[in-house]
Amino acid sequence: MTCDAGLRIIGGRDALQNEFPFAIRLEIKIVYNDGHSNDVEYEQLCTGAAVSPKWILSAAHCYSDEGYEIVARYNSHFPKHMGEISPIIKVFNHPQYNEERFGINQNDIALFLSQNILVSQYGKISAVDYMTLVGHKVNILGFGLTNATEEKPLQVLNGMMNSCLENEKSFEDFMATLMCVVPLCGVQASICGGDSGGPVVHSSGIVGVNSRSFDDCSQFTTDFKNTPGYSASIVAMISHELDWISNIISTT
Repeated sequence: MTCDAGLRIIGGRDALQNEFPFAIRLEIKIVYNDGHSNDVEYEQLCTGAAVSPKWILSAAHCYSDEGYEIVARYNSHFPKHMGEISPIIKVFNHPQYNEERFGINQNDIALFLSQNILVSQYGKISAVDYMTLVGHKVNILGFGLTNATEEKPLQVLNGMMNSCLENEKSFEDFMATLMCVVPLCGVQASICGGDSGGPVVHSSGIVGVNSRSFDDCSQFTTDFKNTPGYSASIVAMISHELDWISNIISTT
């Protein structure tokens, strides 16, 4: 097995066609009105996973009540394949979501209610206890920004779950429901802006969503300092939130 540290999420690979059809782009719809016509643009916000025709699992920090319109773009895993767009009707952040407590988002999960999203396969939420997943292989998915010169397809990063604590001992008291993903082969890797909310996929299903990275990363990154073996993503785990997820979906 070989690894190429130059590939991007940072550190990922291009998704294969129909490999993860439930991966969703969450975008901000921007309308420019010059008095004669309306021009519409879409700006990448986050990544999510369609878990049913109407529900998208993502990160809570992807939503703030600032009045902008959010849409879900689906069946659009490759450049120049625009797919379809569905408006977001309502967003349910986890009731115990606590933004940026000691730099870490607590309970950073959300459900986005959409109009019908038609994909060939919906994401399955895993019921496996997240505390048993240390050492298990997972895939991180993301449509986030990179410093590549061309638009990239959906990016996939292969990694292994761990407890995060070898990286940040000072966060020990605040990461009880968080885990990290270390890239395979010790490559340089990280999630970037727009990868937030992207599903972390285990053989049993989706076990969490991208919450943040340890390293700064943007489309302007030229000197990436994250070292091989360092965690590529801090993950908000979801097995302990299955009752909340089921309750929102079944009663809304």
